Amino acid sequence: MHGSANTKTATRWVRDARLALRSALYDVALEILAGCEDWPAAEAEAAILLNAEALGRRDPVEALAYLIGVEDVFASVEGRFGRDIEAGRLYAAVRDFDSAAARYGSARVLAGDVPDGAATMAYHDVRMRWARRDCDPAMPQIATALTHSDPSIVAAVYAYRGWHHAACGNYSAQVDDLSHALACEPRGDEPIDVHTLATTVHALARVAFETANEAGIAYAREVEETLAWTPDVAAHRFETLRAIGWDAFMRGESGRAQWTFKEARSIAPSPAWRVVAHVDRAYVARIARNEVWALEELSEADRIARDVRWESTVGEERGGLVMLATLYAPIDPGRAQRYASAYSQIGVGGLNPAWSIAGDRRSVADARYAQGLIDLTLGRRDAAVPVLIEAYATYDGAQHHYRATLTAAALAEATGEERWRAASIAHAGRYPSCPLATLAEDAVAREDALPQRLSPLQRQIARALVGGSDPADLSRRFSRSLYTIERQIVEIFGAFGVASRGELLHEARARGLA
Repeated sequence: MHGSANTKTATRWVRDARLALRSALYDVALEILAGCEDWPAAEAEAAILLNAEALGRRDPVEALAYLIGVEDVFASVEGRFGRDIEAGRLYAAVRDFDSAAARYGSARVLAGDVPDGAATMAYHDVRMRWARRDCDPAMPQIATALTHSDPSIVAAVYAYRGWHHAACGNYSAQVDDLSHALACEPRGDEPIDVHTLATTVHALARVAFETANEAGIAYAREVEETLAWTPDVAAHRFETLRAIGWDAFMRGESGRAQWTFKEARSIAPSPAWRVVAHVDRAYVARIARNEVWALEELSEADRIARDVRWESTVGEERGGLVMLATLYAPIDPGRAQRYASAYSQIGVGGLNPAWSIAGDRRSVADARYAQGLIDLTLGRRDAAVPVLIEAYATYDGAQHHYRATLTAAALAEATGEERWRAASIAHAGRYPSCPLATLAEDAVAREDALPQRLSPLQRQIARALVGGSDPADLSRRFSRSLYTIERQIVEIFGAFGVASRGELLHEARARGLA
């Protein structure tokens, strides 16, 4: 947009670009800064740093290449300090920690000669320690960083201290710090960096939901309604709404949950996120035992998912594969296995670490949970139980009460053990009026209602028959010949003491299975 300029004009453009960047209007900022390398020296230095930061919000590799290409422009002490700080930030974003440390080392030499130099270095020390997973919420650099004159940096420091607390397992302290970050007040007419606020409210909503922190989720809901969201932070708004919706569902507020999920679906920022939006609604329908609705949502999610390049995803949307595997496990084991295998193949490598609430262990636990359900569906109880126990240990340790509820319920159904039923109810009990509170008890009751003489495969076939599947469908789903399936059905009829499909359905209803 702009080429050469006098000092006064360039100063105004720098101010406008900074305001656009802090408002998460990156295209606007980049348009203002086009050609900034030719501006007067002092303004060019400031503008190039803003340009690199704006580029880095979308693609740190591109931003790094740009900054390295123009680094000879920087002549002033303050400019060289800012250049090395920004390069360090970008190297850290692409996980090149050695190069990041070298750049920060160069900046540290200059820190005493620039305003807020010590506080700026302390802030980036806090970020680097978290990125390396060397976390300590009591590290002295945090106190220094909180003295910075830029309220956006102060907000970011509180947020990062929250992540340090989370890495140490103190989720209550994380909620407190994330709330402090969101409460920071701007100084003058420049807003608190919207990207910082968006990532923070997303994290607050998620961790508050996972840990059943009612005050935290209420504050996240308040901020979500008032934040000046833009398309550049749409993914964070989508995830914030999802967490708020799931919290409402877990607290028995089904109406609020459905409206929130509907709003989230309307702003899903990519096909992968649209898959997740449909799967959320399918989950709710499945738990409410509305299988027709669940299958409609699941079918739409499956249709969209076929065209998604999942290996290119970088955030929580990759978990859509796990969710699809989980939902398909009881109705189409083959398809469920394909989704679980796809997730296992791409794994958690390449994920932006800022998207993971409890670190990679939880992401791995999600895949283990899905695989455990698939093994149960295929009658492989001995394989299912150990992986479900492994997943439960992670969820329980992270105080992820929602997923711990589901995993313990699955273990109760698989083992019939009272301890898992009690664990599921205890986790669900963290949410008042939770519709999952009786999930484990119902699962055990349904399992006990099946004739004891049925094999694991026959139990799965019996459930599918009661759910409306025919022999041809069962042959495809369970990879057995039609002859084998028909023989199994005869055995199932005998175990139930019936002679036809109609009698089986009548008996299943009497036993509470349908």
